[in-house]
Amino acid sequence: MFGGSTTSFGARILRFTIPVALILLTFISPLAAGAESGYATVFLYHKFNEPVSPSTSISTEEFEAQLRYLKDNRYNVIGLPELVSLIKDKAEIPPKTVALTIDDGYRSFYSHAFPLLRKYGFPFTVFLYMEAVGRYPDYMTADELADIMKYDKATLGNHSYSHQRLARPPEGMTREDYLQLIEDDLARSEKRFGKLLGYRPALYAFPYGEYNKEYVEMLKKHGYSAAFTQDPAAIGVFSDPYLLPRYASVGSWAKMEKFTEFLSTEPLDVEIMYPPYGLLDENPPGRIEGRIANLGIYRNPGIYVSELGWIRPEINPERETIRAGVEQRLKREVNRIGFTAVNAETGRKATFFYMIILR
Repeated sequence: MFGGSTTSFGARILRFTIPVALILLTFISPLAAGAESGYATVFLYHKFNEPVSPSTSISTEEFEAQLRYLKDNRYNVIGLPELVSLIKDKAEIPPKTVALTIDDGYRSFYSHAFPLLRKYGFPFTVFLYMEAVGRYPDYMTADELADIMKYDKATLGNHSYSHQRLARPPEGMTREDYLQLIEDDLARSEKRFGKLLGYRPALYAFPYGEYNKEYVEMLKKHGYSAAFTQDPAAIGVFSDPYLLPRYASVGSWAKMEKFTEFLSTEPLDVEIMYPPYGLLDENPPGRIEGRIANLGIYRNPGIYVSELGWIRPEINPERETIRAGVEQRLKREVNRIGFTAVNAETGRKATFFYMIILR
């Protein structure tokens, strides 16, 4: 069994086989269903046509090429509210499902991307940096936000008030004061959101994609239905609705080669992982370990840690776990941990990523 603190990320996938005469009728999980099963790939954008910010921008040409690819190849582009409903209901996600999100609310989105999204008829969600929109020159005005909301496939969400790294408790701050810091930021962002748009947001995107358990619980307390990270992975019916991953389509990751790679990458159902996500209790952690649902259908499993790179894991087929020892003290304040494998039935790469933060 796992030692220490663990966190569950979905129920175990079961497989039932019922012989009927010479026909074998098999009920399997969406993940194991191969090319006919569904998962969702959510893309994240920031700025458009701003070459002075290459790490957060995509050109109009690259963006339209992506939209054209989705349309020409009959991808099921849906809005986040519909996707979140599928996940909450544990309903099967249709094959080739995609959602498009934009963080911050830069004016370059309104000028360059919004016209293209209307042209292709695609839904999208913009997560708004509430201190900046309607105030700062690089961000959308109140009138531009109102114009976006006339498009019936647009959704707006919250991206915090201050855009601070709220998942990292300031040094020396008590837990009570830290929780109040998150509470105050949420309250200010929601108040301004209501003033500008007239309603309360239901969706949230973590600033810088950083999160911890306290932050997640505060979002639940405030009534959010889902929250989105920047962990590079796809979404399955087993995904945690408050830790939904997205692929950042910026810089070199905006190239078509990467775009199609992300579209073909499945989610990996990691039921339990150690260390759990968020603030790290022990450093060094001693080990990285994940229990993977239906591990037997995967080959070439691997473990990744931002600070350490790729690690070859030990595999325990009976417990469906992969494990790697980590005895050195971690130095990076934030590390992303990944579990990867290849689905032998579909031939696709499958991934799961999450974040740990030093105390």
